[in-house]
Amino acid sequence: MILTFIFALILVELMVVAWVDYKTEKISNKWVAVNAAASVILHLTVRNLYPLSWEVLLFPVGFIVVGFLLYLMNIMGAGDSKFLASLFLIVPLEYHLLFFSKIVISTIVVGAVLLLIRFVKHGSQLKAYFMSQYWEGIKTTLKSRFSYAPVIFLAWIILGINIWN
Repeated sequence: MILTFIFALILVELMVVAWVDYKTEKISNKWVAVNAAASVILHLTVRNLYPLSWEVLLFPVGFIVVGFLLYLMNIMGAGDSKFLASLFLIVPLEYHLLFFSKIVISTIVVGAVLLLIRFVKHGSQLKAYFMSQYWEGIKTTLKSRFSYAPVIFLAWIILGINIWN
């Protein structure tokens, strides 16, 4: 019962954050604070799902470190990595690895679909760039930033389907 409640709360949060991120391309640091506060409450009250151990910090710290590197390479926004790190603080520990795998799959699928759309939309331009060996033009045309919170939301839905099926 408590797991269903926590899953639903995270689902609602992700729905709101995904919508705002899609519209504004920004994730507020307020969500990081909300998740940090919720994490403290959950770790103090639901100890069977939120044990006090170093393992709880593995994914959050990993997302901060890797997210910072991806931010420096202009691949991921700073808000995305901070939000993802804080989100893992409220995901029950036993679902960390499974949720991470769903995020990776969702990222690959969404990224591939968006890349395919760019190929279709800019096909003749890309062909001209390729024929003239204008590699920077190809890179600029194919490069696209997208709101990442909807991808996280999709991964959470897929996780829920896996858990309750």
